[in-house]
Amino acid sequence: MKRKTVLVLLLVVMMILSLIGCGGSQTPADNSDQDETTSTEKILTYSVLIDMPTLDQSLANSADSMTLISQIQEGLVRLHDGKVIPGIAKEWEVSEDGLVYTFHLRDVKWSDGVNITAYDFEYAVKRLVDPATASPYSFIAEPIKNAMKVNAGELGVEETGVKALDEKTLEITLEIPAPYFLGILNMPHFHGVRKDLVEKFGQDFAADPDKNVYSGPFVLEEWKHEDRLMLVKNQSYWDKDKVNLDKVNVIVVPDPNTALSMFENGDLDFVDVPPNLVEQYLDKAQLYYNGADDFLKLNMDGKNPLKNKNLRLAVNYAIDREDYINITTSGLFDAGTRYVLPVVAGVDKKYGEEYPYEAFPLKADTNTAKDYLDKAIKELGVSNPQEIKLELLTTDTDVSRIQAEVLQDQIQRNLGIIVNIKQVPYKQRLQMETNREFQMVFSGWAPDYDDPHTYLCLWTTHSPYNQISYSNAKYDELLDFSSTCRDPRERMDALFAAEKVLLEDGAIVPLQMRRVAWLMHPKVKGLVKSYVGPREDYIYADIEE
Repeated sequence: MKRKTVLVLLLVVMMILSLIGCGGSQTPADNSDQDETTSTEKILTYSVLIDMPTLDQSLANSADSMTLISQIQEGLVRLHDGKVIPGIAKEWEVSEDGLVYTFHLRDVKWSDGVNITAYDFEYAVKRLVDPATASPYSFIAEPIKNAMKVNAGELGVEETGVKALDEKTLEITLEIPAPYFLGILNMPHFHGVRKDLVEKFGQDFAADPDKNVYSGPFVLEEWKHEDRLMLVKNQSYWDKDKVNLDKVNVIVVPDPNTALSMFENGDLDFVDVPPNLVEQYLDKAQLYYNGADDFLKLNMDGKNPLKNKNLRLAVNYAIDREDYINITTSGLFDAGTRYVLPVVAGVDKKYGEEYPYEAFPLKADTNTAKDYLDKAIKELGVSNPQEIKLELLTTDTDVSRIQAEVLQDQIQRNLGIIVNIKQVPYKQRLQMETNREFQMVFSGWAPDYDDPHTYLCLWTTHSPYNQISYSNAKYDELLDFSSTCRDPRERMDALFAAEKVLLEDGAIVPLQMRRVAWLMHPKVKGLVKSYVGPREDYIYADIEE
């Protein structure tokens, strides 16, 4: 497996070097029949671990997909360096009651020269919530009037609270005031979509560069699946004069250590440092929270033994989170003793400063774990722990295997129950999550907007993302209240109370909160890393040799 990967990667690197040269600049080719690239061309090159599962705006549900889509498409607004700035919409008004948003669009065009209109954005929202689309991210439209009823099939798509008043004016009506709504509109799921192309290509829409058009600072020029993608500057982009890069190369490199070597050889312009090597690079690396917290989803569907609350709590207390992060990340990540990332915004300070909380201990509490296990054994009608067998689903990478083996050892050793590991390709894992074909699965979440709500809205009873069949009336009530409450402190109190309910139910197993060490070539300027929105934003990045 490793030998094959290395050979493939070597071929990828050789191909890229032959096309673009090292570090982003290329010497013009001698062959006059070939397209020439000047030495002044500015090219940014970076890697991803896996290919993009999709570049369809409505279907995107991975951080890499959403990051890349945010560079080739643009929404009504854009999130840059944590701040909402105008995008395709040059301005907007909000009604006094906070329910109606009216956006005024710029006179801009798609990459094929067709005018971008408010109808493209109306269609995008309706396509997102249409149950026929089966978007895994439809829940993000929850604040919009009737969106969730449409998604549940209770109302027709035309009842969605979005309407193009004319080609340049879009009106969105909310169910309830949502102070974070503008931040949500940065998400690719709300970017304009051309209805004629969806109808033309059907399920193949956006599957290749020529099966979509682009509104963002870059255009998808090439996509060699499982290999690489190439973006080029969009000459139709309304703000193209501020876009400095000519091209962006995104290479699929499954092995983080190989990616690091490529960076050191000048073949990548920035790279995340593998957690086990962070100590070697602390003097060079930059550290930041990427917003992601990792956890185990515990499926409570059907006859799954994890439907039992005491078993879920037993698993939570059996985990030694400190050992877990030390073994799997060399201590780079923070142990997840709670769910919501503490650095997201609270009312006056960071959420974690205003609401400190430790739901589960850093070290395993085996006594408490066994107390819960004893209760679970009685309630499940089994005679000993070995009769309880759980399967832990994860991705088929070495890193995922190590993570799973650490948890397998801790749970089996501290509880005596049987844990089997199942590894599958990433796309298959996502599909199995969607289909609820798991008992325990590694998962995670990065914030779509700077508010605890972005984490907590996932677990309401009817949330499409709630693939664990969790349902608690008190939790739903708190989330509903937080959505309608106009008092910032009362609203935040409700969100904190909801976080406590979720974890007191043992609905998930918090594991870690990611801090990422990354290296960037000094020639790269203006590239932004953020824990909210796109993981990397290079719209205003530059290459200064």
